[in-house]
Amino acid sequence: MDLLRHFARPLPMEVICELVGIPDADRPRWREYGAAVAAGIGLNFAAAVPGIIEGAKAAVARRRAEPADDLLSDLIRAQAEDGDRLSDTEMVTLVWQLVLAGQTPTNLVANAVDALLAHPGQLAALRAGPGRMPGGVQELIRWCGPQLLAIPRYAQEDVELHGVLIRTGEPVVAAIVSANRDPRAFPDPDRLDLARAPGAAHLGFAHGPHFCLGASLARVETEVALAGLLHRFPDLGCAGADAARVPDGGTWRLASLPVRL
Repeated sequence: MDLLRHFARPLPMEVICELVGIPDADRPRWREYGAAVAAGIGLNFAAAVPGIIEGAKAAVARRRAEPADDLLSDLIRAQAEDGDRLSDTEMVTLVWQLVLAGQTPTNLVANAVDALLAHPGQLAALRAGPGRMPGGVQELIRWCGPQLLAIPRYAQEDVELHGVLIRTGEPVVAAIVSANRDPRAFPDPDRLDLARAPGAAHLGFAHGPHFCLGASLARVETEVALAGLLHRFPDLGCAGADAARVPDGGTWRLASLPVRL
């Protein structure tokens, strides 16, 4: 089976729908949106945006009429108690942002499984010690995290950085993938070691004021996905040749992940 298509890609959308409050009947359409978002910028991505916005508007209206135990219902209750907290437009925008950012585990889970299958010793150690999963996921984010580049920052004044003059208004982009393989921060950085001591933190979720707000959810989601997968399918293995990568300058991601269960 293609683990990307049938597991890693639909899982994050199911989680977001459950948290936000998207009814089961509407989720097949949202799964299509999630697949378009996870596939990256392109015609399908652009076409999905209006649908996500309309779907978010409908979800807000439905939860206003039928409150439940979910994020939208909590926001609507807060809005009723203090009307200046969030407008409907802000709630729709929040749902859109959650859908967009919430697809991060798609490529992280796929990359992690691909890495583990290519390193049977590390996979065996993880199976033998389930308690290693949280630290193992941190190492997998460092070693094969999907995000390659930080968002651009713009110089507020002329500044010289390592002998290079950066003028006011010029963009600077940090290579996250390079920082996560920096030998000054990680001994033997090209080696995947799920027992690696925490040491310096990786930059898989950026840093400072731009640190990913959904990092904890992405980590836990990946831990649960890998733990469930390895427990349910003890004979999980590669099926055929090496998985193909998508040519993408900003994201390290697979086109498919054929596995044998």
